[in-house]
Amino acid sequence: MIQIKALYYRYRNQIWFSLCLVLFGIGLLIWWQMAQSITTTESKNITTITANQKKEVHASSASEGSAIKQKTQQVIVDVKGGVHRPGVYYFHKEPIVADVLSKAGGMLPTVNSIRINLAACLTNGQVLYIPIGNEQQPAEYPLPGNVQKERDSTATKTDSNDGKINLNTASITDLQNLPGIGEKRAQDIINERENLGGFKSVTDLQEVSGIGEKTFAKLEPLVTV
Repeated sequence: MIQIKALYYRYRNQIWFSLCLVLFGIGLLIWWQMAQSITTTESKNITTITANQKKEVHASSASEGSAIKQKTQQVIVDVKGGVHRPGVYYFHKEPIVADVLSKAGGMLPTVNSIRINLAACLTNGQVLYIPIGNEQQPAEYPLPGNVQKERDSTATKTDSNDGKINLNTASITDLQNLPGIGEKRAQDIINERENLGGFKSVTDLQEVSGIGEKTFAKLEPLVTV
């Protein structure tokens, strides 16, 4: 025991120095481990934030792309006939007839506006043909919203004429339904109608080349003006 105390007193400075050195080393090791833990946690947080930011940027880009796509989608309408500025017009959504006519400068004074349904909706690629005066509406470009009305009107005219074909409004197809009238003769009738400014009476039909007395006798009870 006495020897241990002697050794302690002899080497106590070295012992305390070594003890302090060991404690310092342990403290340094603990500090390093804590620093590593904090760095790892911060790195994970930064990675999470970066991933979330990327998602937000992607979502924002997709939303902006969708908005731009919607803005670039257009409805195109071709306007013809009795308007001040015929042409092709573009809209961001399906317009009504009134919107299209406004862009085309409005209808000409000679247009019978009663025939036009201003509230009818138009679709992409549609042709809006505005008839002038009492011009017959082209079959390939029916007035929007008035298709049934035009059909009813045609049916009424047919009934009132007892099924007779009106020489002033009949198409080349209608005229070919008459006996002895082929495509060429039907075109001759239309040409004569244009030259006369319209037939004044059924007898004017005899002015058409190729229609003699016998042919006229067959046609007379079937036509009207």
